[in-house]
Amino acid sequence: MSLILYSRAECGLCVQAEALLREGGFSDRYEKVDIDADLDLLSRYGDQVPVLFNDATGEKLAWPFTASQVRELVDD
Repeated sequence: MSLILYSRAECGLCVQAEALLREGGFSDRYEKVDIDADLDLLSRYGDQVPVLFNDATGEKLAWPFTASQVRELVDD
């Protein structure tokens, strides 16, 4: 699995992003990581979440993103 969804607890936009990933058929293709549990991630992403990161390519998508953009991120 190479997609990481950086998110935070109590984040409405993160809930929307996760719903988009499920509805787009990506449920088994990403891992959700809470940035509040890691000071480095918290300082890197802070209020920018949700962010979808392709660990294999280093590319990322900042919210808002579409299912089509996620497909492109996966296919690259």
